[in-house]
Amino acid sequence: MPQVIERGWVSKAPRLRHVAPFDGIRGFGVIGVMAGHALPDATLSFSAIVDVFFVISGFLITTLLLQEHRDTGRVDVRKFYARRILRLLPALYVMLAGSVVVGVLVKLMGHNTPVQTLSALAKEVVASAFYVHNLVYPANDGPWIDHLWTLSIEEQFYLAIGLVALIFIVKGRIRTVTALLVGLLAAVQLSRLFVVAGPLKEVAGAVWLQRPDSLMVGMIGAIVSAHIPAEVPERTKKILGAAGYAAIPVLFFSVWASTGLMRTLGWNHEYVPDHFRDLLASGTRPTGFYWFQWGNTAASWSMVTITLCAFRLPDWLPNRFLSTKFFVWTGGLLSYSLYLWHVPVQELIHGPLGLDRDGLGGVIPRPVWIVVAVGLPFLVAYPSYKYVETRAIKIKNRFSVTGAGRPTESAAPAEGG
Repeated sequence: MPQVIERGWVSKAPRLRHVAPFDGIRGFGVIGVMAGHALPDATLSFSAIVDVFFVISGFLITTLLLQEHRDTGRVDVRKFYARRILRLLPALYVMLAGSVVVGVLVKLMGHNTPVQTLSALAKEVVASAFYVHNLVYPANDGPWIDHLWTLSIEEQFYLAIGLVALIFIVKGRIRTVTALLVGLLAAVQLSRLFVVAGPLKEVAGAVWLQRPDSLMVGMIGAIVSAHIPAEVPERTKKILGAAGYAAIPVLFFSVWASTGLMRTLGWNHEYVPDHFRDLLASGTRPTGFYWFQWGNTAASWSMVTITLCAFRLPDWLPNRFLSTKFFVWTGGLLSYSLYLWHVPVQELIHGPLGLDRDGLGGVIPRPVWIVVAVGLPFLVAYPSYKYVETRAIKIKNRFSVTGAGRPTESAAPAEGG
C-alpha cells in the first residue's frame, strides 16, 4: 500500500526530465560493451562500463523515488514494481526465446564450445528469466548468455530499493540510509582493494566482480543531488564542474588500463592474478597489485561525479559531446535491446566467419569483425524496440504516478558485462 507521511525532509533537486547526456553515455557505453564482447581478451578493463551503467541506474531510480516522495508525500511501491516489470520482462523474454533458436542453430552448425550444450543453455535461460543468473553463475561465467548477470543484479537492486523506500525514504530517514550505504560501500570496496576475502572466499569474489557497490554509489549521488538546491549556487557549480573535469580522465584510464591497446603501448595493468578463483577458494591473498582492486571503484566514483554534472550543470561543456545525436538515439532508444541481443547475434556469426571467441583467426581482419559484431545487432535491436519495448512502455505508463511517467525512467537498465 502507498505509505503517506507527514512532510519532513524532501529533495531539493529539480524535476528529473529527459537528460540527453545520460542517453549519450548509454550510447557510448553499449557500443563499448558490444566491442568488448567481440574481443574479450583485448578489452578486459571495459568491464568498468558495467559500473558506468550501474551508477546511472542507481542515480536515476533513487532520484525518481525521492521526487515522488516530494511530489505526493508517498512512494507507491506496487506501481514502481509494475513499471519495472513491464519495462524489462517483455523484451527479455523475447530475447530468451530467440537465444534458444540461436543455440540450436549454433549446435547444428557445430560451432559451439564443449561447455555450450543445450541443457546448459536451458539452465541459463531459466536463471535469466527469474533474474538469478548472478547467483547460478557467481563468477559471471554462463556458457551462452553470460552478459545477463547484470540484469539480475539490477532487478535485485530494484527489489531492495523498493523496500528501502518504504522503510527509510517515506519516513524521512535519509541520514540513516546514507550511513548504511557508506558502511556497505566501505566494506565492499576496501575488501576488494586489499583482496580480503575473509570467510566468504569465493562469495566475496562474486561480490567484487558483480559490483553492487556501483549501484549504491549511484544512490549516494542521488542523495547528494537532493541536498543541492534547484538553483545551484555559483560556488557549488565551480566545485562540481571542476570535479567533473577531473573525473573524465580517471574514468577514461579505468576503462582502458587493462586492454590490448595499453599492452601494445607498454602501459598495460594486469586485470586479475593468474588462477584467481583458485586463490579465492583457498583463501590465499595474491601478491602484486591488479586492475580489479581499484578499477571498478575508480570508475564508479568518477562516473557519479560526471552524472551529477550532467544532471545539475546543463551548461557543463562535456554535455555537448555527450549529447551527440547518434549516441543519444542509440542510448535512449536501443541500448536495452542492443544489450540483450548482441551476444546471441555474435554467437551466431562467430562460427561461419571462422572466428574463435576472441575474434582471432577466421577469414576477415579483426577491424572488420568489430564492425560486423557491433553493427549487426542493430538489425535485431530496432525491431525489438519498435514492436516489443514501445508497446510494453505504453502499458507501463498506466502505472505512472505524479511526476513519474517520464521518458527518463523508461530508459534501459544497466548494460555491461
